[in-house]
Amino acid sequence: MSQRPILASSTVLAILGIALSFEHLLDDEHYNPGFYEFPVVTGLHVILGATYLALALPQFLGGVRSRRPGVHRGVGRAAAAAGIVAGGAALVMMVLFPFSGALTILVAGPFACLFVFSLARGVWLARGGRYSEHREWMIRAFAVGTAIATMRLLFVPALFAFGEATDERARWLSVVCFGIAFAVHSAVAELWIRATRSSPETEAIARVRVSG
Repeated sequence: MSQRPILASSTVLAILGIALSFEHLLDDEHYNPGFYEFPVVTGLHVILGATYLALALPQFLGGVRSRRPGVHRGVGRAAAAAGIVAGGAALVMMVLFPFSGALTILVAGPFACLFVFSLARGVWLARGGRYSEHREWMIRAFAVGTAIATMRLLFVPALFAFGEATDERARWLSVVCFGIAFAVHSAVAELWIRATRSSPETEAIARVRVSG
């Protein structure tokens, strides 16, 4: 199975996610007043979320893993740390000022937990030399992390397509688009993982390369 379509789409979504983070920081008018009331937790989520995307994307390039394993490990740890804090901040934001109320926690909360858990488990597996499983959990995390870009690609057109953009309609569309984006990204990630899962022999070779 060709990796190019997946890598190309992932790259575009990661760059878009980073751009949206900059747009958020530069924008003076936010739709959610909680962004103004809790600037620290919001800043942690936005800045470290962008940092995670910027550091995580190169990690999926095979050349970096095989030729520069030390760089791969160091950047990977930094990406995971940034992602875990950003994901934790997202959970705090959902509790303090959920844009769509309790639905935000019900729909987006499980995926934020999956994101944080995937990164933490991925790091733990890498430390134990279980690199194939490590790769799979990092793919799951990256899929959830880039879903925010897909959510915006769905949300903005939908907001105009369904008539007058009232606050109530925006809240409903936001949670629906989040749910769709997270579900689609997670499903694609699982399909990709199963299609590219390494054999035990490949896992043994990977251990030798990384340890050497």
